Amino acid sequence: MTAGVAAVLAPAVVAPSAQAAAPAPKARDAALLGLFGPMPPRPKPAFTVFETVDIEGGQRLKIEYLAEAAYPPLGEPEDRVRAYLLVPAHTAGEKLPAILAFHQDGPQYHIGKAEPAGLAGDANLFYGLDLFRRGHVVLCPDRFYHAERRRGVDPAGPADNARDSKLYDHRVGQLLLRGRNSIGKDVFDAMVATDLLASLPYVDPKRIGGIGHSAGGMAMTYWMACDRRAQAGISSCGFFELINFYREDAIKRRSAAIALPGLATLGRSADYLAMIAPRNILLTRGRWEWGTKGEWREASLRHVAETEDMVAHARAKGSGTSLEAIHFDEAGGNHDFPPGVRDQAYAWLKTRL
Repeated sequence: MTAGVAAVLAPAVVAPSAQAAAPAPKARDAALLGLFGPMPPRPKPAFTVFETVDIEGGQRLKIEYLAEAAYPPLGEPEDRVRAYLLVPAHTAGEKLPAILAFHQDGPQYHIGKAEPAGLAGDANLFYGLDLFRRGHVVLCPDRFYHAERRRGVDPAGPADNARDSKLYDHRVGQLLLRGRNSIGKDVFDAMVATDLLASLPYVDPKRIGGIGHSAGGMAMTYWMACDRRAQAGISSCGFFELINFYREDAIKRRSAAIALPGLATLGRSADYLAMIAPRNILLTRGRWEWGTKGEWREASLRHVAETEDMVAHARAKGSGTSLEAIHFDEAGGNHDFPPGVRDQAYAWLKTRL
């Protein structure tokens, strides 16, 4: 065990600065939400259909919609989103529950929306298709900088993670110059997608939920904290404490691209988790996501302890049973969403949406 890892086995969250008095809870929550940065006007929900495919149980539409207007000072064009919309067969006038499916991150820059829609990637992460088969309308959009939202990149070309990570950093730099950040952009995009879902005549706007794996699960959780229309969500191996992520004694050094400017001066990621109550959220966590050997075993133990600490923090602030967590050993307890865990998660969602 290295000294650095041993020192942080128990979650070590940096408290807000002692130089200023802590604001009242509601004011602090508002300030924490303000860290997402200024939100541009959201366009009226409208979309273009590029493709309609009949699939078992309904239809899969490939659509495009506007996320936000062009920004001439930086030469940025309109930000348009490509997405798959999965629509179960339904009767005239029927209102169905809906899901916003957030795809994962990392070396899957080129896959994006296709994975939760069941068209490419890891079958364990076809959760959008799974929930469609369970009677939900599901929207699977490309997240910021992924797949067909990578400007100047052939979406049919091969993956190039070094190139795409630089493209992502460049786009985050554009956000920072506008006083924004990548987490806030994910939240804004999800709110635009929620507008679209709520506008569909076959969607019950009071039964909209979300699901996401890894970075998609992180984005989903921050969206739920900000958008009260989100009634239930599943974060698969996704939500973590940003304060610990960037600690000096963290086991890995990280890109600054997903830092939330100002968070350490106001609170911690678990405060956003607490904001979701009384709406429902489920966190899943593999017990051995970092591995089982040497310092990686200790890092895995720390990861689980961090999740337990976040849950305890949120419950202490009033989340109660609206917040639940599953720690699993299935499939080696890896960074995954294996079948048994999915079954538990979908059964949980069925009673809450």
